[in-house]
Amino acid sequence: MYVVTPSQMRRIDQRAIKEFRIPGIVLMENAALQVVKVIKKRYPLSRFGTAGKVLILAGCGNNGGDALAVARHLVLSGYRVNVLIVGGKGKKPAGDAGTNLEMLQALMDSVHIQWLEEGQDPDRALLMVREASLIVDGLFGTGLDRPVTGHYAAVIEEANKSAGPVVAIDIPSGISGENGQIQGTAIKAADTVTFGYLKPGHLLFPGREYSGHVHLKSIGLPPGSAESVGAGIFTLDDREAASRLKDRPRDGHKGTFGKVAVIAGSTGLTGAAYMTSISALRTGAGLVTLGVPAALQPVMAEKLTEVMTVPLEDRGQGHLMPESLGDVEELLKNKDVLAIGPGCGKNSGVFEILRNIFGRFHISIVIDADGLNHISKDMNLLKAHPAPVILTPHPGEMSTLTGIALGDILKNPVEIAAETAGKYQVIVVLKSAASVVADPGGRIYLNRSGNPGMGKGGSGDVLTGMIASLIAQGYDPFEAAVLGCYIHGRAGDEAAGLMGEVGMIAGDLTDAIPRTFRKLYGTRDKSWNILQRGFFPPS
Repeated sequence: MYVVTPSQMRRIDQRAIKEFRIPGIVLMENAALQVVKVIKKRYPLSRFGTAGKVLILAGCGNNGGDALAVARHLVLSGYRVNVLIVGGKGKKPAGDAGTNLEMLQALMDSVHIQWLEEGQDPDRALLMVREASLIVDGLFGTGLDRPVTGHYAAVIEEANKSAGPVVAIDIPSGISGENGQIQGTAIKAADTVTFGYLKPGHLLFPGREYSGHVHLKSIGLPPGSAESVGAGIFTLDDREAASRLKDRPRDGHKGTFGKVAVIAGSTGLTGAAYMTSISALRTGAGLVTLGVPAALQPVMAEKLTEVMTVPLEDRGQGHLMPESLGDVEELLKNKDVLAIGPGCGKNSGVFEILRNIFGRFHISIVIDADGLNHISKDMNLLKAHPAPVILTPHPGEMSTLTGIALGDILKNPVEIAAETAGKYQVIVVLKSAASVVADPGGRIYLNRSGNPGMGKGGSGDVLTGMIASLIAQGYDPFEAAVLGCYIHGRAGDEAAGLMGEVGMIAGDLTDAIPRTFRKLYGTRDKSWNILQRGFFPPS
């Protein structure tokens, strides 16, 4: 499904109004009705009793107009409703929002409306916030582009102290719809109801955490709205991911399902080699061959009974040397993809190996961990490789690769991943709690599967093996990176369901991969043509 930026969403709304003649107030009413449906389901009237009060926080823009319409419908549904309108000095809702205010004022016998302007004493307004059983947040929408201060900040901070849950309209006030960052202060919602399309701020942290449970609802936007504004960001759910999985031919054999080469491991870091190799097998590759420093090969051969192991010259040092190149060249013969870097060590000869591979072997390469630290010495080598290269850095490794400060990467992961992919003509998998996949053509994927239990050593090695395995099986490399991220996260969710988040380890992910694939294949509905095509924007 597409994810659109706030500016794209504004253009989508304007297209609906101007080209398709859908009045803005109709879109506003549709949005309000969807919010009310969620409230009735999640917070039914019976939950509050006769003493419960719903507080509507309304700004003076369109988000506030949605909130005022929600207030009207809740009153008509029997809820006890108070409304707090927060605005600048002398500013009032206008346009469609003003129309909704007029309709609400016609119900003055059933609803109390309080105003809070800049410079006024906020005590009475804050008391309303403290007394609320449920708060509906309609202060700001996704287009907020400045820090929240003054009386707005006071109301938001009081709402966050409230014992009652908060339902946010479109996005929690104070969260950037562009990148999920907190702009001064922000509402922490239990539920967020958004319309038409998800926004990046719903998927990127901390906005993802502040949004709570996100309900994506239709408000009758015209078909092709996202395509009309050139949307290039997307995310997946189980059905969309499952629709992209290849059928396993009944007459297939180990050669049919691809050959993966892995170069990984050094003294003390053999676990990374194990995780990368076994996850490649678990993801469906026909053959996996691990190239490992010769001193470690006997240990790995015993540990990895289903993986072939090849000793690479290490002069007894337990890590790769430039002299390993001849063995590496032999390893790469007839392979479909190479995964390199996990556990190789910072003092190894990986840079010389990569420098000699680039431009000489027409093979897709997935570079992770120490491989990234080594290739950072000369990033321009990436441009010379004739086949796709996939980089899988976490934010710290991304900082090493690009020279960009870690804090800036954390604030703008989408922008920086896209810039790096374009500059070096590679696919970038920027790993985090909300991983970003970017390709040189401008496509962006935001991952929403996974859980905090995956924050353990070895999880990234599992992902590297999964992506390499999918490429070996014939998936387009960008598609392999996207599906690898999603299925990796879903395997983490599967493992957490069995083990709990606290105690799960990377090995639990590899064990969960087969069950995850089984469940995804089980969700496929071939009668739905859209899902047969799957969802990947054109490159």
